[in-house]
Amino acid sequence: ARKQEQQAGSEPAEPVDPRKAAVEAAIARAKASKQEQQAGSEPVEPADPRKAAVAAAIARVQAKKAAQQQVVNED
Repeated sequence: ARKQEQQAGSEPAEPVDPRKAAVEAAIARAKASKQEQQAGSEPVEPADPRKAAVAAAIARVQAKKAAQQQVVNED
């Protein structure tokens, strides 16, 4: 959360390139949805830390692919 606040504060008020703005917006949406998924779908106690790490890696890849697909669809 602290890292996102720092990033939000360091961004320019008006991006020069609309394409860059769209990419930044897609990344922000992907990060927000990822945080919601992690907060909402966390098991009470992970049975195996290895499985939890694999599941987290898969979720990151899926979020990244979704963000990339969204950018392609916006163009």
